[in-house]
Amino acid sequence: MDMLISILEQGLIFAIIAMGVYITYKILDFPDLGVDGTYPLGAAVTVALISADINPLFAMLVAVIAGGLAGLATGLIHVKLKVRDLLSGIITMTALYSINLHIAGRANVPIFNTTTIFNNGFTNQIFPSFLSPYKTLIIICIVAIASKLLLDWYLKTKSGYLLRAVG
Repeated sequence: MDMLISILEQGLIFAIIAMGVYITYKILDFPDLGVDGTYPLGAAVTVALISADINPLFAMLVAVIAGGLAGLATGLIHVKLKVRDLLSGIITMTALYSINLHIAGRANVPIFNTTTIFNNGFTNQIFPSFLSPYKTLIIICIVAIASKLLLDWYLKTKSGYLLRAVG
């Protein structure tokens, strides 16, 4: 049963990534391989901040900003330096490999005994003890569904329509 829960947790996390890749590949028609470096960048920033006893939600916000800056770097390399779109993503992905190692400080940073969005006073209070083994899965599922709903909502706004129309 633990393996099934782990599979679902990882699948839901990658579903969030797939939504971002969907925007770049299908809507913008831009094959952004920088996602392979941006996803670990978010993890490295989050882990580095959580290890320094920073609030996990603030750490996630900083990670989102870092990911946006990495995407901006890919776009700037493509537009300003006139590098092909596929190659600009590869350049960003390669650069982020070293940057991620520098941010994290080492290849693997354990955060088992630290406060995260899955293990804190609030989540420990709202989940009854019989749901404790499924707490992480439930939180990731809520985040994935919220991400999908937010993406659908955004794509129906004026700027979302413009994004789809212009690409």
